[in-house]
Amino acid sequence: MTSKTRKEMLRDVMEADFAAYDLQLYLDTHPDDEKALSMYSDVVRRAADYKRAYEAAFGPLTVDAAAGKREWTWIKSPWPWE
Repeated sequence: MTSKTRKEMLRDVMEADFAAYDLQLYLDTHPDDEKALSMYSDVVRRAADYKRAYEAAFGPLTVDAAAGKREWTWIKSPWPWE
């Protein structure tokens, strides 16, 4: 198994976040669609997993992820968009 690059892992996060947002918009107009709600729950869970994996390998994606640590890690690694 090959490990993913920083760019590939960030793309996974962005794709899952986009899918979650897209499903959220759909659910705003179709709140009783059980299949869409299930898909939303799955993609939100997947996005959280991707974010945890990215942050474990490369540091925080957001300033919120740097909070509560023993040191301020937000400025130590490259910014997510770099």
